[in-house]
Amino acid sequence: MAQNEEKGYTPYQQKVIRRFYENKDLRLIQKLGELVSNLYIETSEKKRESGWKRIKEILIDLKVHPHEVEFLTKDKNLAVISKKLAEVF
Repeated sequence: MAQNEEKGYTPYQQKVIRRFYENKDLRLIQKLGELVSNLYIETSEKKRESGWKRIKEILIDLKVHPHEVEFLTKDKNLAVISKKLAEVF
């Protein structure tokens, strides 16, 4: 908190910043769901590859075990990712 006070954040701003970082996992899960939805309808192979790369990054950010990340992304099967998302929600 001392750092925030030095930067001149008000108590309200400090709460907003703290809540932003406390909810990081929820934001990442929502982003993952959006990516999966977009990949279902995406036709461009380049965008699909980019989407899968981003999915892998999000799973790593969510601190999913590396073996599970590999399992979820190796076949590039959206049904597997969707099932995992359903378990989380």
